[in-house]
Amino acid sequence: MKLPSLIAAVVLACTLGVAPSAAPTGAPPIAITINGVVLPLQPPPLVVHDLLLVPVRRTIQALGLAFDHEGDQVITQVGSDNVSLTLGDRIAHIGNRTVVLETAPVEIKNVLYAPLRFFTDVLGAQATYDRRARTVTIVAQLVGRTTSGMVRDGSDVERFGTVTAVDVISSPPTITLTDNATVRTISIGRNATIDMHDVDANVTVPGELADIRPGDFVRIFTSKAGHVVRVEDAFGSRNGVVAAAAADRFVMSDGHVVVPSRTTVISIDGAPAQIGDVRVGDRVTVRYNVETNEVRSILVSRAIAGSQPVEGGPRITRVELDADRPLKAGDTVTVTLYGTPGGAATFDIGPYVENVAMSGGANGIYTGSYRLPRGANFTHVPIIGHLRVNGADAADVQGNRELSAASSPPGVADVAPRAGAVVNTHEPAIYATFVSDAVPVNPSSVRLEINGRDVTAACVRTASYIQYIPSFAYRNGPMRVAVVVADRAGNTTTRSWTFTIRAH
Repeated sequence: MKLPSLIAAVVLACTLGVAPSAAPTGAPPIAITINGVVLPLQPPPLVVHDLLLVPVRRTIQALGLAFDHEGDQVITQVGSDNVSLTLGDRIAHIGNRTVVLETAPVEIKNVLYAPLRFFTDVLGAQATYDRRARTVTIVAQLVGRTTSGMVRDGSDVERFGTVTAVDVISSPPTITLTDNATVRTISIGRNATIDMHDVDANVTVPGELADIRPGDFVRIFTSKAGHVVRVEDAFGSRNGVVAAAAADRFVMSDGHVVVPSRTTVISIDGAPAQIGDVRVGDRVTVRYNVETNEVRSILVSRAIAGSQPVEGGPRITRVELDADRPLKAGDTVTVTLYGTPGGAATFDIGPYVENVAMSGGANGIYTGSYRLPRGANFTHVPIIGHLRVNGADAADVQGNRELSAASSPPGVADVAPRAGAVVNTHEPAIYATFVSDAVPVNPSSVRLEINGRDVTAACVRTASYIQYIPSFAYRNGPMRVAVVVADRAGNTTTRSWTFTIRAH
């Protein structure tokens, strides 16, 4: 199978080190077009050491081909030929042939990338990279993907797209997806499994249909009988403080630049707002579509300014909440408001929950509780108390502390030695790095086991990583590693893997 001359030129340019350079600041991510259909990928293709690398799994699935990942090996089927690709090996196998790639496939932040040639010479496709348009164009005959947002795998069907509506009231409830120009409403039965995938923390947790929001990217898996068996919602969210703000964008304290689109929903303490209303010091939660990177919503919480009560009118003396730590889904926060008796009181949790009713008040003490649902992810939001007595409103008062909550556990981002690796030392350095969302990792929760033995006491632990350097030599053979990590809300993750020592 010969590469088209244009593809050969692209590959030659990459080999000679004149491939497109790293993206300039503000440049859009590299996109992929397959048979004329735009397929924005998250993560997008990358230019590494002047070579254009393409994410393997998402591109193979978009071509409508099966994807199997066994250890370091990726296996797919092209016609009657088995195709395999191995992490760290430049040789790709197709049937009884071998193809030498410009560089070995590499894993970057838990995503496997391969050179563009893998999708041309190996999969029988043609491809070009437009440097100015930052677009990879792939043309392939062996494509199971259609422009209707659907992939067929035998008799099973996978539908995917961006959520435009979720109807939990109808019977059965439905999800409406949009993929390019195709709009499809799909009924979701009671037995369907809902998985919520937080791509920033790289964790998946069980969810409910109500947790899915417009703007999320969803895959719906249907059985041979046509019943929906699983819904996978992928979303990205960032929490933090605004460090700098301009008329059309702002910068978060971690350096991330947030640029909303015309369809981005922005609210400040629950009230509709514009991007120009965001101020330095505001706490924000940004939710974005993982396929297009489009910002879908920006929720801003801002401490209320102090105000003087109206002379002779009702007043709130203080607002207290019992939560002295971050909460997780299922936990309950109780708020107590002290003020003028005989009224009606409510409280807000930043811009996320409004007008939670409070009871009591005959003696001037009002109480109310709120149980954190699945999907609650926010950090350091104020609790705002409201009170109305005889038709008059008291000045709002902020609670004595702020509240943080997380539904997703922290993720284990990178590990070393990687799963399936073979190392040539009897004293291998072992580490794992962590990623958290709204609530940071609790370093004291981190635990490391080697072959069933707890070695945590000999480790260096932080909120970002755990590292273990053995003080004695291990024998040749498999090394089974397990890392347990929890955030400060109590959400826990365990990751296990195995590598092998083979040293002289």
